[in-house]
Amino acid sequence: MNPRVGIVILNWNGGERTRTCVESALAQTHLNRFVIVVDNASSQREQEDLRTSYAGHPLVQLLFLDRNYGYAGGNNAGISLALRQHADMVLIATQDTRLYPDALARLVQTAVENPRVGVVGPLVVDTRSQRVLSCGERYSTPLLCVPRTLLRHRQTYHPCYPVGGILGCAMLLTRELIETVGCFDEGLFAYYEEVDLCLRARRQSFAVACNPQAVVVHDGLRGFGSGMTPLSAELKTRNLLRLMRRYARRRDWLLLAPSCALLLLGSSALYGLRGRVDIVAALLRGFSAGVSGNKGPVAVSV
Repeated sequence: MNPRVGIVILNWNGGERTRTCVESALAQTHLNRFVIVVDNASSQREQEDLRTSYAGHPLVQLLFLDRNYGYAGGNNAGISLALRQHADMVLIATQDTRLYPDALARLVQTAVENPRVGVVGPLVVDTRSQRVLSCGERYSTPLLCVPRTLLRHRQTYHPCYPVGGILGCAMLLTRELIETVGCFDEGLFAYYEEVDLCLRARRQSFAVACNPQAVVVHDGLRGFGSGMTPLSAELKTRNLLRLMRRYARRRDWLLLAPSCALLLLGSSALYGLRGRVDIVAALLRGFSAGVSGNKGPVAVSV
């Protein structure tokens, strides 16, 4: 079996990082693949550079969106186009990733050999330090507010193994999963979309797996404790609360309520001590939006 794979690369003013990602996708040893670069309304200069680099390339399609639809909406547009191009599987790759040449082949092999697997993730390593960022995660609904770094597998098993979820920077989705479960929730806009998708997949009896022999290099991982902007702080808080309301059963709140309070109060205190009143205010806005059920992009420039 030689599945046709569409590699969707979402770009927003990524510049050279996006081109590095595209070139790594073109260098994959799995040859039955094509690349879709989805541009989320980048600057005119960025779009011109993409056209100069890839317009007319036999394996690359450029899809320019009229506005920034976020991670969820941008990737969904690419997934839809890939399926119309008869893709059997879709690999999502963000602009800040670089794939090892055999990464796609190993991910595809996992999905082919395990028919109930709907989502496959790679071993993700940091661009600068080369430390392992993720080899799969153990998250579940009661653990949604536990920092994801604490939920990550610390040991790999070959050739693959089941996990609760994977990072959204690189994930292979089967066509059956997409047609059964659907794509990313565009109401989330950005952050926690892959968590939501993995939870939905598991509810529909699809397995989520990690193949640590497939390696992807990633730059840009940021959590609640470091590197947040007002936009990311607001979105992460809002979306986390939305997932809690969506999936939590009554008994789940015994752990969710205290862990959520600890996470948000701890983050607010940390950024307050740093003098980042803007981040604290964004956390409060996100909390309010999450409690009230607001969705879509927040009222901040994206």
